[in-house]
Order: sequence, then structure tokens, then C-alpha cells
Amino acid sequence: MFRRLLLAAAVMMFCPAVVPTAAANGEEALQAGEVVVTATMTEKTIVDAPGAVQVISAREMREMNALTVADALESAAGLVVSRESGRVRVPAIRGGRSKHTLVLLDGRRLAFGFNDMIDLRQIPAHMVERIEVVRGPASALFGSDALGGVVNIITRRAPEATTAELTGQYGVNRFGDAQSFTGGALVGGSLDRLRLLAAAESGHTQGWDQDGMLPDDGFRQRPRFAAGRVAFDFTDRQSLSGGMEYNDNVYTGDQFYENLARERRFQEERRGYHLQYDLRLKPMHQLLLRVNRSEYRNEMGFNPFAESGRRQTEQYINQAEARYSGLLWHRHLLTIGGELRRDGLDDTQMGLRTDASVDNSSVFAQNEFHLLDPLYVVLGLRYDNHSGFGDRWTPRASAIYSLTDALRLKGAYAHGFRAPSLTELNVTSFRRRGRDVYAANPDLEAESSITYELGIELTQARYYGRMTGFQTEVDNLIETVFDRSEGSGQNRRDFYQYRNIAEATLKGIEAEAGVRLPLGLTLDGNFTWLDVENRSGSENIGAQPEYKYFIKLGFHHPEMRLRANLRMSGIGRITYADGERYSYPLFGAYVAKGLGRHLELFAGVENILDKRIVRDGVTLIAPTTFHAGVSIRM
Repeated sequence: MFRRLLLAAAVMMFCPAVVPTAAANGEEALQAGEVVVTATMTEKTIVDAPGAVQVISAREMREMNALTVADALESAAGLVVSRESGRVRVPAIRGGRSKHTLVLLDGRRLAFGFNDMIDLRQIPAHMVERIEVVRGPASALFGSDALGGVVNIITRRAPEATTAELTGQYGVNRFGDAQSFTGGALVGGSLDRLRLLAAAESGHTQGWDQDGMLPDDGFRQRPRFAAGRVAFDFTDRQSLSGGMEYNDNVYTGDQFYENLARERRFQEERRGYHLQYDLRLKPMHQLLLRVNRSEYRNEMGFNPFAESGRRQTEQYINQAEARYSGLLWHRHLLTIGGELRRDGLDDTQMGLRTDASVDNSSVFAQNEFHLLDPLYVVLGLRYDNHSGFGDRWTPRASAIYSLTDALRLKGAYAHGFRAPSLTELNVTSFRRRGRDVYAANPDLEAESSITYELGIELTQARYYGRMTGFQTEVDNLIETVFDRSEGSGQNRRDFYQYRNIAEATLKGIEAEAGVRLPLGLTLDGNFTWLDVENRSGSENIGAQPEYKYFIKLGFHHPEMRLRANLRMSGIGRITYADGERYSYPLFGAYVAKGLGRHLELFAGVENILDKRIVRDGVTLIAPTTFHAGVSIRM
């Protein structure tokens, strides 16, 4: 793998001689100005950020018709949006499980959802400014759950200038089914030192069933979302800000459960509240104090009634954190911080109630400095004390070596870990439509990983390219192990228990590139090759694809206010435990035309070739879908 990476690096080293420079063309280098904060907790342009980082902007989300964060992440390199527990959509980075990816909202943790998953469908893209994806362990900064990487969803702040937006769209598949309506509004502005922002979104999607067999191909949905942001600027250097988020959804549809056709109703709610104080003492010296509360609640039931299918779950996070960053001795950017967190769970199923909580306290330090003029080094270390399994130290070292102004090498060595969840430690639950029983295990230990990565990156005026090779060794993976069976025939139930039994080696290559073409055209994309080896000898880890790709040909004519694109994405050789294997390409198109100063009409089509995949009765790839809408921005 690394021989392939070094060969690609050698080829790229000759590119600067034949590519126009930014100065010669009077253009900013592609992606050079994008700012990220997740990689180091300090602001960096994407080319100066250590490790493998990708940013998905709000404009890119609109041009993919990404109504939720799940839709937006379909284009990300090294990340697969998988479907678990039927229809839940969760991120998995570099071949790890979804539980190895930490999902943040503005740097704040979110309470786990159904079966310890954060469903990305719950987070609409309407208020999202950008999404930052950090691939590779980030436990040195963020602690547990960042074993595989981090997805940080950055929302819009309360603005100083008056802002107003109104968007609505309609969608339908090629059979005339799954009709959907989505509308959203956003308004913000300032009153002297007080800044405000409010956003709301509501939608409805009809259920559909094309094959006439259970379960329904698509459930009825009624998502609603509201959020607010407020900030008060005491001075130019200090401010107090806060906000709230609320969203809920009701999913209703028919499926086969406990040997009978039943209507399944699943309602979930998510709430969040935070308060934050920011102080800039002087240039390059900043202090952040923040408290955060995140709540999740769901209620599931069936008609006719099924006792094992009736479940209520509530989870919450209380989090307090402090962080200081400052430039010391003119060359060391030091970041230090600490966190206190409590995770809580209240789960009721089959009349059995589980009420549990766990506490975590941590401190961390990070130093960024130039070891030599072209060599930039980032060293980090975090200590966590977890009431469930004890102490954990997680180090990380990253380096950037600039060969030229446009060409650089990046490398990293990092540890990661994931503490067993409250569900795995305490809750016995029913899965696979009541056929399997997963038993808790209070003696579980934390999962851990060690990652090595090496990359090369080129950024010029008209194009960019980057390639990264990585290898991750994961130990103490938590698997469900078969224990026994009870009953027979259609009444048979299989019992499993969570245990630390698995080990895995995850390795691969990630490549990203983009070029600015004549006539307002751009071409960009990414490719990921992945090799997952389960050293325990059981089935594949997480059913990850061998390769994944995304290519987009875009067009922009500013004078005509016209944008369009044609996209191709695909998955190759994804193999499940039962031996089924899938590979598929998907094509999509989008066009938007501005009318006047504030009005824009847009339309698009997804899955143009009508590729469809159904697994275990659940439609993984929906048929060809059309959408059209209008947006007003002032």
C-alpha cells in the first residue's frame, strides 16, 4: 500500500512545474481559503490542518439536494453512510463501525439515539454552514468515540447584517410514490450589540410500497425542526452566546414483526441547549467556557400490540468544558482544556426499566510549533477518567513538511478509544424484528486503536490533489456472541451477549482532486480503497465496501446566475456477513437559475439509471426521484 502511495507522491512532485500558479492567474488556489477548527481546535486553513480533513460547504449541500446531513456526507471521502437497524443512517469512517465516529454539533457532543446511534437524518441541512470531517483517531482532543474520526456539523451563527431566507421544494419518485414536501425559513439580524438568528423547517413524506411485500419500501415521515441562536457582544473581544435546537420525527409503516403483519410507529425527539463565553485577550490568545445539554427520546410500538416491540428510550449528556489557546514564545501555539461530562440512560422494554449513568472527567494539552522552517509539528495528549472502566491516556503526533509553497507531506500517529456504551453495559434489547435478543455485559472494556498515516498534498490556482495512506490496528472490539436459542420454528429466538473478542486491521488509500476548467466548468471527486481484515477470524467488520468514489462535473455562470452539475457516486464490493455482495453506481443532476436579486429556482434528479437494492426487506437504494423548488434569500 505504501509503495503505491510513494509512487503517487513521486508523480505529484513534478506537477508544480507545469501548472499555472495562483499569482500568474490572479486566482485564489482551490480550497486554500477554507477554514477548519476540528483538527486542532484552533482555526486553520484546510491546507495547514494536520491529518486528513475535508470540508463540505453549504453551497455543495444545496447542489446535491442534501436535505439532511446524511445526504451531504454521501460525497465524503473515506466515509460511508450506512443503514443500520433498518433505516437509521449513520457515518462510518475508514472501515470502522458507526460507533467509532464521533458526531459533534458546533463542537458539542450529542446524546446517543436509538441503539446508541446518532441518526444523521435527524439533522437538517437548512441551518448548516459547513461540515468538517476529520479522518483518523481524534481521541487526543475529543476522548471516547473518536476512534475512527470526527464529523463536526458547524451551524450558522447569529449575524450582524439582516438575513432572511425562505425555501420550499417538492419531490416524487418515478412511480408517483414517496411524494415529499419540505419548507424552511431562517431570519437573523442585530440590535446594537445583540445578535439573533431563528430557523425552522417542516416536511412530510408519504409512505410507499412498490413490491407489495412487507416491510413497506418507505415509511411515512413527518420531520420538524426549530433552532435559535443569540449572542451579546460585551466588547470587541468578549461575547456571550447561546442557543437551542429541537427536532422530532414520526415514522409510520407496515412490517412483519413476531410472525404477524403490524404497523410500526416510531417517534423520536432531540433537544439541545448550550451557553458559551468567548474571550480574546489579544491576538492568538483565546478562552472558551461552555456548558451543553443534549437530550434524546424515542417511543416505539406496534399495532396489533407486540410486547417485545414496545420500547421507550431516553438518553442525555450534561457537558461542561473550558479551553484556552495562546501563542507562547512567538512559536508555540498551546491549547489546554478540560471537560466534565455525565451520560445518562433510561430504557424500558418488556416492562423492564434500566436507569444508568456514567461520569467522565478529562484534561488535554496540545502544542503546535515549527520544528524547522518547513516542518510544522502538532503534539497532543489527553487523559480521561471514566467511572465505568477507569483511566485512559491517548496521544497524537502530526507533522506537515512543506516541500514547496504548493506541495506538502503530511503524517500522523494517533491512539483512539471508545468506551462501552450504557446500552452495551446495561440494556437487554430485541433486534431483527424481535427474533434476536442482545444481552448487556457490565464487564466490557474499552475498544482501542493505533493509526499510522502518510499523505501528500498539492494546491495550485487551478487544481488541487491529495492522497493519504493509512493503517489502523483495533483491539478489544465489542461483538455480539451467540449464547443460546429458545423455542423452535417461527417462535425461535436467538440470544447474544456483548463481549470484547474482536481485533481488526483497517488499511486503505484516500485520494481527492479537483480542477478548474474553461467555460465555467469544474471537475472534482474522491476515491477510497479499503481493506478490512478481521484478525479474530469471524465475519467482516461492519460490512464495509472495498472501494467508494464520487465525481462531480459542475458549471457556474455568474452573470446568468446559473449553476448546474452532473454527479456520479458508487460503492464497490460491499460484503455482508451472510455472503451477499453489492456494487453499484448512482447518477444525479442539479440545475439552479437565479431570477432577479433574491429569487432562485432549482430542480434535480437522483438515481437517474434507477438502480435499486433491497436487503432484508429494506430498500437501500430508492428508485429514480425528481425534485423541484424555490428559494428566496435577502
